[in-house]
Amino acid sequence: MDKIHVLGHKIPDTDATISSIVFTEYLKTKWVHAEAYKLWDLNNETRFVLDYAWINEPSTIKTLEPKSKIALVDHNEYTQAIDNLADLEIHYLVDHHKIWNLATNYPLFIRTEKLCSTSSIVYKMMREDWIIPSKEHATLIISAILSDSLHFRSSTTQQEDKFIVEELNLIASIPNIEEYALAMFQAKSDLWNITVEELIKIDYKEFDFNGKKAWIGSVETTNPNYSLNRKTEILEWMQKIKTTDNLDIILLSIVDILNEKNTTIVYWETEELIIKNVFWIDTVDNLADLWNRLSRKKDIIPQLTEYFSK
Repeated sequence: MDKIHVLGHKIPDTDATISSIVFTEYLKTKWVHAEAYKLWDLNNETRFVLDYAWINEPSTIKTLEPKSKIALVDHNEYTQAIDNLADLEIHYLVDHHKIWNLATNYPLFIRTEKLCSTSSIVYKMMREDWIIPSKEHATLIISAILSDSLHFRSSTTQQEDKFIVEELNLIASIPNIEEYALAMFQAKSDLWNITVEELIKIDYKEFDFNGKKAWIGSVETTNPNYSLNRKTEILEWMQKIKTTDNLDIILLSIVDILNEKNTTIVYWETEELIIKNVFWIDTVDNLADLWNRLSRKKDIIPQLTEYFSK
Protein backbone atom coordinates (compact mmCIF):
# COMPACT_ATOMS: atom_id res chain seq x y z
CA MET A 1 0.00 0.00 0.00
CA ASP A 2 1.17 3.54 -0.76
CA LYS A 3 2.22 5.74 2.12
CA ILE A 4 -0.46 7.24 4.33
CA HIS A 5 0.22 10.91 5.06
CA VAL A 6 -1.12 11.62 8.56
CA LEU A 7 -2.26 15.23 8.82
CA GLY A 8 -3.54 17.46 11.59
CA HIS A 9 -5.31 20.75 10.91
CA LYS A 10 -3.94 24.07 9.75
CA ILE A 11 -2.39 26.23 12.51
CA PRO A 12 -1.55 23.06 14.44
CA ASP A 13 -2.01 22.96 18.19
CA THR A 14 -0.44 20.42 20.52
CA ASP A 15 -3.17 17.79 20.14
CA ALA A 16 -3.22 18.01 16.32
CA THR A 17 0.54 17.50 16.20
CA ILE A 18 0.74 14.75 18.79
CA SER A 19 -2.27 12.82 17.51
CA SER A 20 -0.66 12.77 14.06
CA ILE A 21 2.55 11.37 15.57
CA VAL A 22 0.95 8.70 17.76
CA PHE A 23 -1.62 7.67 15.13
CA THR A 24 1.26 7.18 12.72
CA GLU A 25 2.88 4.83 15.23
CA TYR A 26 -0.45 3.01 15.64
CA LEU A 27 -0.69 2.49 11.86
CA LYS A 28 2.87 1.17 11.74
CA THR A 29 1.92 -1.57 14.22
CA LYS A 30 -0.69 -2.59 11.62
CA TRP A 31 2.04 -2.81 8.97
CA VAL A 32 0.78 0.37 7.29
CA HIS A 33 3.39 2.61 5.72
CA ALA A 34 2.63 5.98 7.34
CA GLU A 35 4.31 9.27 8.17
CA ALA A 36 3.13 12.29 10.19
CA TYR A 37 3.24 15.81 8.76
CA LYS A 38 2.24 19.29 9.89
CA LEU A 39 0.64 22.00 7.77
CA TRP A 40 2.18 25.01 9.51
CA ASP A 41 4.75 26.05 12.09
CA LEU A 42 4.32 24.78 15.65
CA ASN A 43 3.52 26.97 18.63
CA ASN A 44 5.88 27.28 21.60
CA GLU A 45 3.91 24.86 23.77
CA THR A 46 4.12 22.08 21.19
CA ARG A 47 7.85 22.67 20.71
CA PHE A 48 8.30 22.47 24.50
CA VAL A 49 6.47 19.14 24.62
CA LEU A 50 8.41 17.60 21.73
CA ASP A 51 11.71 18.74 23.23
CA TYR A 52 10.72 17.32 26.63
CA ALA A 53 9.94 13.94 25.06
CA TRP A 54 12.95 14.01 22.70
CA ILE A 55 10.72 13.72 19.62
CA ASN A 56 11.48 15.44 16.31
CA GLU A 57 9.01 17.80 14.69
CA PRO A 58 7.05 16.39 11.73
CA SER A 59 7.98 17.80 8.34
CA THR A 60 5.82 20.63 6.97
CA ILE A 61 3.79 20.26 3.77
CA LYS A 62 1.27 22.57 2.09
CA THR A 63 -0.12 20.29 -0.63
CA LEU A 64 0.26 16.70 -1.85
CA GLU A 65 0.22 15.05 -5.23
CA PRO A 66 -3.32 14.22 -6.43
CA LYS A 67 -4.55 10.78 -5.34
CA SER A 68 -2.14 10.73 -2.38
CA LYS A 69 -3.51 8.72 0.53
CA ILE A 70 -4.09 10.58 3.78
CA ALA A 71 -5.36 10.23 7.34
CA LEU A 72 -7.03 13.22 9.01
CA VAL A 73 -6.65 13.63 12.75
CA ASP A 74 -8.21 16.28 15.03
CA HIS A 75 -10.29 17.86 12.24
CA ASN A 76 -12.76 17.04 9.52
CA GLU A 77 -13.54 20.39 7.85
CA TYR A 78 -12.33 21.46 4.42
CA THR A 79 -11.54 24.96 5.71
CA GLN A 80 -9.13 23.53 8.29
CA ALA A 81 -7.55 20.84 6.11
CA ILE A 82 -4.69 20.68 3.63
CA ASP A 83 -5.29 23.02 0.67
CA ASN A 84 -5.89 20.41 -2.04
CA LEU A 85 -7.93 18.00 0.08
CA ALA A 86 -10.43 17.47 -2.73
CA ASP A 87 -7.67 15.89 -4.84
CA LEU A 88 -6.63 13.40 -2.16
CA GLU A 89 -7.89 10.03 -0.90
CA ILE A 90 -8.94 10.00 2.75
CA HIS A 91 -8.42 6.54 4.24
CA TYR A 92 -8.65 7.34 7.97
CA LEU A 93 -10.40 9.93 10.12
CA VAL A 94 -9.84 10.16 13.89
CA ASP A 95 -11.38 13.16 15.60
CA HIS A 96 -13.21 14.49 18.65
CA HIS A 97 -15.10 17.35 16.97
CA LYS A 98 -18.59 17.28 15.51
CA ILE A 99 -18.80 16.02 11.94
CA TRP A 100 -19.20 18.93 9.54
CA ASN A 101 -19.13 18.97 5.72
CA LEU A 102 -16.72 16.20 4.88
CA ALA A 103 -17.90 13.61 2.34
CA THR A 104 -16.23 10.84 0.32
CA ASN A 105 -17.26 8.59 -2.54
CA TYR A 106 -15.77 5.51 -0.87
CA PRO A 107 -15.72 3.88 2.58
CA LEU A 108 -13.01 4.77 5.07
CA PHE A 109 -12.03 4.11 8.69
CA ILE A 110 -13.66 6.61 11.07
CA ARG A 111 -13.26 6.82 14.84
CA THR A 112 -14.77 9.73 16.77
CA GLU A 113 -15.47 10.04 20.48
CA LYS A 114 -16.54 12.69 22.93
CA LEU A 115 -13.18 13.00 24.66
CA CYS A 116 -11.17 16.15 25.30
CA SER A 117 -8.40 15.27 22.85
CA THR A 118 -7.93 13.22 19.71
CA SER A 119 -4.82 11.76 21.32
CA SER A 120 -7.07 10.23 23.99
CA ILE A 121 -8.93 8.38 21.25
CA VAL A 122 -5.73 7.16 19.61
CA TYR A 123 -4.54 5.80 22.96
CA LYS A 124 -7.83 3.93 23.42
CA MET A 125 -7.31 2.33 20.00
CA MET A 126 -3.80 1.30 21.06
CA ARG A 127 -5.06 -0.14 24.32
CA GLU A 128 -7.84 -2.08 22.58
CA ASP A 129 -5.18 -3.71 20.39
CA TRP A 130 -2.87 -4.39 23.34
CA ILE A 131 -0.29 -1.90 22.10
CA ILE A 132 1.81 -0.40 24.89
CA PRO A 133 3.13 3.07 24.00
CA SER A 134 6.76 3.95 24.59
CA LYS A 135 7.70 6.32 27.41
CA GLU A 136 8.12 9.09 24.83
CA HIS A 137 4.70 8.53 23.25
CA ALA A 138 3.01 8.16 26.64
CA THR A 139 4.47 11.57 27.53
CA LEU A 140 3.16 13.03 24.28
CA ILE A 141 -0.38 11.74 24.81
CA ILE A 142 -0.46 13.06 28.39
CA SER A 143 0.72 16.43 27.08
CA ALA A 144 -1.99 16.57 24.43
CA ILE A 145 -4.68 15.85 27.02
CA LEU A 146 -3.32 18.47 29.40
CA SER A 147 -3.15 20.99 26.56
CA ASP A 148 -6.65 20.46 25.16
CA SER A 149 -8.27 20.21 28.60
CA LEU A 150 -6.22 23.12 30.05
CA HIS A 151 -5.20 20.67 32.78
CA PHE A 152 -8.81 19.50 33.21
CA ARG A 153 -10.21 23.06 33.48
CA SER A 154 -12.08 22.93 30.17
CA SER A 155 -15.72 21.84 29.95
CA THR A 156 -14.64 19.27 27.34
CA THR A 157 -12.81 17.22 29.98
CA GLN A 158 -14.16 13.72 30.57
CA GLN A 159 -13.43 11.47 33.51
CA GLU A 160 -11.91 9.02 31.05
CA ASP A 161 -9.33 11.64 30.02
CA LYS A 162 -8.18 11.93 33.62
CA PHE A 163 -7.97 8.16 33.91
CA ILE A 164 -5.87 7.96 30.75
CA VAL A 165 -3.40 10.49 32.15
CA GLU A 166 -3.08 8.48 35.37
CA GLU A 167 -2.65 5.23 33.46
CA LEU A 168 -0.10 6.60 31.01
CA ASN A 169 1.97 8.26 33.70
CA LEU A 170 2.80 4.79 34.98
CA ILE A 171 4.85 4.65 31.77
CA ALA A 172 5.84 8.30 31.31
CA SER A 173 6.82 8.87 34.96
CA ILE A 174 6.33 12.65 34.86
CA PRO A 175 7.24 13.59 38.46
CA ASN A 176 4.53 16.22 38.97
CA ILE A 177 1.70 16.54 36.44
CA GLU A 178 0.52 19.92 37.75
CA GLU A 179 4.00 21.45 37.53
CA TYR A 180 4.50 19.97 34.08
CA ALA A 181 1.17 21.39 32.84
CA LEU A 182 2.10 24.83 34.18
CA ALA A 183 5.45 24.64 32.37
CA MET A 184 3.57 23.82 29.16
CA PHE A 185 1.24 26.77 29.62
CA GLN A 186 4.12 29.11 30.38
CA ALA A 187 5.80 28.03 27.16
CA LYS A 188 2.53 28.68 25.31
CA SER A 189 2.38 32.15 26.91
CA ASP A 190 5.87 33.12 25.73
CA LEU A 191 4.70 35.57 23.05
CA TRP A 192 7.24 38.35 23.41
CA ASN A 193 9.04 37.74 20.11
CA ILE A 194 6.03 37.47 17.79
CA THR A 195 4.20 40.10 15.77
CA VAL A 196 0.59 41.13 16.37
CA GLU A 197 -0.44 39.29 13.21
CA GLU A 198 1.25 36.13 14.50
CA LEU A 199 -0.41 36.63 17.89
CA ILE A 200 -3.86 36.79 16.31
CA LYS A 201 -3.17 33.76 14.12
CA ILE A 202 -1.55 31.65 16.83
CA ASP A 203 -4.66 29.46 17.11
CA TYR A 204 -7.55 30.23 14.79
CA LYS A 205 -10.04 28.13 12.88
CA GLU A 206 -12.30 29.00 9.99
CA PHE A 207 -15.96 27.99 10.03
CA ASP A 208 -18.96 28.21 7.74
CA PHE A 209 -22.10 29.13 9.68
CA ASN A 210 -24.94 28.62 7.22
CA GLY A 211 -23.12 30.58 4.52
CA LYS A 212 -21.44 33.04 6.88
CA LYS A 213 -17.65 32.83 6.71
CA ALA A 214 -16.31 33.05 10.26
CA TRP A 215 -12.80 33.20 11.72
CA ILE A 216 -12.69 32.32 15.43
CA GLY A 217 -9.31 32.71 17.13
CA SER A 218 -8.04 31.91 20.61
CA VAL A 219 -4.99 32.85 22.66
CA GLU A 220 -4.67 30.54 25.68
CA THR A 221 -2.25 32.10 28.12
CA THR A 222 -1.17 32.53 31.74
CA ASN A 223 -0.57 36.22 30.98
CA PRO A 224 -3.75 37.60 29.34
CA ASN A 225 -2.78 41.24 29.91
CA TYR A 226 0.01 40.94 27.37
CA SER A 227 -2.56 40.43 24.61
CA LEU A 228 -5.26 42.69 26.02
CA ASN A 229 -2.80 45.58 26.33
CA ARG A 230 -2.25 45.31 22.58
CA LYS A 231 -5.96 45.54 21.82
CA THR A 232 -5.67 48.59 19.55
CA GLU A 233 -3.07 46.87 17.36
CA ILE A 234 -5.06 43.65 17.40
CA LEU A 235 -8.23 45.44 16.22
CA GLU A 236 -6.31 47.02 13.35
CA TRP A 237 -5.08 43.60 12.24
CA MET A 238 -8.52 42.04 12.69
CA GLN A 239 -9.86 44.66 10.28
CA LYS A 240 -7.16 43.78 7.73
CA ILE A 241 -7.79 40.05 8.06
CA LYS A 242 -11.55 40.45 7.81
CA THR A 243 -11.20 42.47 4.61
CA THR A 244 -8.45 40.38 3.01
CA ASP A 245 -10.12 37.02 3.72
CA ASN A 246 -13.65 38.27 2.94
CA LEU A 247 -14.92 37.26 6.38
CA ASP A 248 -18.40 37.92 7.71
CA ILE A 249 -17.36 37.40 11.34
CA ILE A 250 -14.07 37.63 13.22
CA LEU A 251 -13.60 37.07 16.96
CA LEU A 252 -10.51 36.57 19.12
CA SER A 253 -10.79 35.05 22.61
CA ILE A 254 -8.06 35.73 25.16
CA VAL A 255 -8.34 32.76 27.53
CA ASP A 256 -6.83 33.20 30.98
CA ILE A 257 -5.90 29.59 31.80
CA LEU A 258 -5.19 30.01 35.50
CA ASN A 259 -8.23 32.17 36.32
CA GLU A 260 -10.49 30.29 33.87
CA LYS A 261 -11.78 33.42 32.15
CA ASN A 262 -12.52 34.25 28.51
CA THR A 263 -12.27 37.88 27.37
CA THR A 264 -13.16 38.12 23.70
CA ILE A 265 -12.00 40.97 21.48
CA VAL A 266 -14.94 41.97 19.28
CA TYR A 267 -14.07 43.79 16.07
CA TRP A 268 -17.25 45.51 14.91
CA GLU A 269 -20.96 46.13 15.51
CA THR A 270 -21.89 43.00 13.57
CA GLU A 271 -19.94 40.86 16.00
CA GLU A 272 -21.25 42.85 18.98
CA LEU A 273 -24.82 42.03 17.96
CA ILE A 274 -23.96 38.35 17.54
CA ILE A 275 -22.36 38.20 21.02
CA LYS A 276 -25.43 39.92 22.47
CA ASN A 277 -27.92 37.60 20.76
CA VAL A 278 -26.03 34.36 21.36
CA PHE A 279 -24.54 34.83 24.82
CA TRP A 280 -26.65 37.70 26.21
CA ILE A 281 -23.51 39.67 26.98
CA ASP A 282 -22.82 43.31 26.14
CA THR A 283 -19.55 44.32 24.51
CA VAL A 284 -17.81 47.25 26.20
CA ASP A 285 -14.91 49.01 24.48
CA ASN A 286 -14.53 46.09 22.03
CA LEU A 287 -14.31 43.53 24.86
CA ALA A 288 -16.89 40.90 25.81
CA ASP A 289 -16.58 39.03 29.10
CA LEU A 290 -17.56 35.48 28.24
CA TRP A 291 -16.78 34.25 31.75
CA ASN A 292 -15.62 30.62 31.89
CA ARG A 293 -16.30 29.72 28.26
CA LEU A 294 -12.83 28.26 27.80
CA SER A 295 -13.52 25.74 25.04
CA ARG A 296 -14.07 27.03 21.50
CA LYS A 297 -15.24 23.53 20.51
CA LYS A 298 -17.93 23.22 23.19
CA ASP A 299 -18.63 26.70 24.59
CA ILE A 300 -18.51 28.89 21.46
CA ILE A 301 -18.94 27.05 18.15
CA PRO A 302 -22.11 25.01 18.93
CA GLN A 303 -23.90 28.17 20.12
CA LEU A 304 -22.91 30.11 17.01
CA THR A 305 -23.90 27.18 14.80
CA GLU A 306 -27.35 27.03 16.38
CA TYR A 307 -27.80 30.80 16.09
CA PHE A 308 -27.01 30.92 12.38
CA SER A 309 -29.06 27.83 11.60
CA LYS A 310 -32.25 29.63 12.60
